[in-house]
Amino acid sequence: MPGTAVVRGDTVPTVAHLGPVTFTRPGPFGVGETTLALPTDGAPVEVWYPATKASVAGKPVGTYNVADWLPPALQKLIPAGFAVTYPSGGVRGVPVAPGRFPLVVFSHGYAGFRDQSTFLTSWLASWGFVVAAPDHESRDLTEVLGGPKGTTTDVGDLEATISLMQSQNQGPAGPFHGHVDTRLVGAIGHSAGGAAVEALAAADPRVTTFVGLAGATVGSFGQTRSGPGSKVPHQPGMLMSGLNDHVVLASSMINAYAKLHSPKRLILLKGAGHLVFADLCEVGSGQGGLLSIAAALHLPIPASLTPLATDGCKPPDVSPPVEWPVIRQAVTAQLRHVFGFDPSDAGLAGLRTAYPNIVAANRAG
Repeated sequence: MPGTAVVRGDTVPTVAHLGPVTFTRPGPFGVGETTLALPTDGAPVEVWYPATKASVAGKPVGTYNVADWLPPALQKLIPAGFAVTYPSGGVRGVPVAPGRFPLVVFSHGYAGFRDQSTFLTSWLASWGFVVAAPDHESRDLTEVLGGPKGTTTDVGDLEATISLMQSQNQGPAGPFHGHVDTRLVGAIGHSAGGAAVEALAAADPRVTTFVGLAGATVGSFGQTRSGPGSKVPHQPGMLMSGLNDHVVLASSMINAYAKLHSPKRLILLKGAGHLVFADLCEVGSGQGGLLSIAAALHLPIPASLTPLATDGCKPPDVSPPVEWPVIRQAVTAQLRHVFGFDPSDAGLAGLRTAYPNIVAANRAG
């Protein structure tokens, strides 16, 4: 395929000049999307994957409807035909592009859902990654609003997702047969998901690198005297945080960074709030935002969820799409560098010069 090379059996997009803005443009692949289910409890898993540009040309990009995550009792309060939709980033029903691609698992935040950060998950697929995001039914939006509670932990969901994609890769006839390299696994999470992927890395040697977006374990929330939250993984990790985050303070992320083993990275974004790492400020923005829509529909939303639904969405916080290019750049560059696709770390160098809202881009090791 033009614009790619085979690196240790994986199909990797090539870049002519690796630098701090290389991954701010879409990668050479189209993006396909499908929904699988965990064999453990049937929880949905959204999967974005590389597809050929020809296979997606002229076809509509999928959407997700936030109302799908409301418990049945609240869905009954919504008028027929009402929806709060947002592009999910991929085209359904197209085959995986020829080749084999590394796996990335994504963990959503507390009261979130598997599609909450499609600005990033679908983007990574265009750069040659298979991205799988499970619904954490122990703490997703459905459960927090009074729906049934899942029976597994978020770390268990992520371990099951890796195993699911291993089975998909090895299965005799599935669409992902031979297309997923589970020898290279990146784990990315937002908020509570950031703590989950760090705990996953500490518990599961299949994880190659992890990225905590406004979330970590030791030094931040999730710290415990024993169990997964007390352990610091040895894999290379990166933490990103917004300085205007009032849900997970940047100071706690700095503490968490200090606890990590090298090599490690910390990126701090000036003016960014908690939801800079999600789609949620943009979902329903033309209708006043998610809380305004809920109020108009007379949906009972716990007051405790207000910060999780609004932090980072309004001035003086920087609009999240303004920060998305550097988030995409840093995450993509971290994965490619740790996976050995880019021997140089030039994709992570010079970030403070290239992006005026970065106040720190620290590296150790």
